[in-house]
Amino acid sequence: MRADHVGCYGYPRNTTPNIDRLAEESVVFENHFVQFTRTKESTASLFTSQYPDTHCAYRARPLEKSAFTMARGLTEAGFRTGLFSSNPNAAPTAELGLHFEDAYYDVQICEEIREGESRWAPAPLLRLFDRWLGATRESRFFAYVHLMPPHMPYEFPAEMAAPFADRTPPGFSAEDYHPDEFDFPIGPIPHIEIFALPEWINLYDSHLRYGDWAVGKIEESLREAGLLDSTVLIVTSDHGEGFGEHGFVWHGTGVHDELSHIPLLIRFPDGSVARRLYCLTETVDLLPTVFELFRLPYPRDRVQGRSLLGCIAGSEKGVHDYVFTRAAEHGDKYMVRGSQHALLLWGNGEWRTLYDLRTDPKQKRNVIDEQPEIADAMAAAFKELADQQRAPPLNFLDPNAKEPKLPLADEKRVGPEVKKTLRALGYLD
Repeated sequence: MRADHVGCYGYPRNTTPNIDRLAEESVVFENHFVQFTRTKESTASLFTSQYPDTHCAYRARPLEKSAFTMARGLTEAGFRTGLFSSNPNAAPTAELGLHFEDAYYDVQICEEIREGESRWAPAPLLRLFDRWLGATRESRFFAYVHLMPPHMPYEFPAEMAAPFADRTPPGFSAEDYHPDEFDFPIGPIPHIEIFALPEWINLYDSHLRYGDWAVGKIEESLREAGLLDSTVLIVTSDHGEGFGEHGFVWHGTGVHDELSHIPLLIRFPDGSVARRLYCLTETVDLLPTVFELFRLPYPRDRVQGRSLLGCIAGSEKGVHDYVFTRAAEHGDKYMVRGSQHALLLWGNGEWRTLYDLRTDPKQKRNVIDEQPEIADAMAAAFKELADQQRAPPLNFLDPNAKEPKLPLADEKRVGPEVKKTLRALGYLD
């Protein structure tokens, strides 16, 4: 779910009526960014509050069982914890979510499917969540519900497409999209299906509306159980989606805003705290926010995010000077994102792109030769971040630095059925 296709973030289409309504009763973070533009790595950052180069759960490597995660800490604090995921890359199939007491994913979803339903449809997952909620309602609980929409394959009921089919998306210009045309094309180009524009955007918006429908059903379940106004409800995403704005399509490929800028809404009990905040925030900030909100202990020396409570309360004006997003396909790259500039660094340590967001919000013009001092300051901020990581990614700054190498997990852990599922989602060739 990319932020700029969500109604409460300014999109003029009615893609997210339920999320928009929740936004009226929530703290909405306008400038929220992911740590990685692919599900597995991004979800690992959400669960651990660590950057990808510290949790190192990318590609075939699993999240280590010794990691401190949101589920582990909340379980130890007496919460009943449950994971519900339609995406195998955000589930124990990818060795994520191992610390949840209850986990509902591949097998459980397949057993729940009814005639006419796909395993990617929200309904089977929501039925599992409803039953779990009914059995858990007397306990303090933490539920992580990972919906598939909006994500290929674009499967949705016909009524979801009706408002958008055969129409021109808002502000659409074919000149803004050029799939497979890159400033610096390095690395192998994986096969990714490219849909015709603007129909692709209509499909995405229809699928997003399907995901929004599911969010509304979760809210309805909490309300009917009498729990909505005693529950903190957080709505966010693991990455955005590219339609070729900077050459990159799908996700995991690029780091520009269409892939890294995501929504974050926090609805506090009874919806009494509603405001918009413009501080820079990122996925790793959610774990310390939750633990400090409930006054629970957590290992601060292993957590790299920062609590958002001070920003929410108004006692702090900002959280980060910069946020950091990584991608791995079409060549490794990092985005250092400030409030006024964005610096793109490539894994060969040589190529860089600087965007001045004040005059170029769509990130189209490289001004690194015009504003070298800004680029140098942002590169220094990245160096400071890199030095703090378990596997310092210094190769993004120095062409002579070796890329950090960590032992890969035994790929035999991923069985043929799981590989078939990942291939259907486009994660494997």
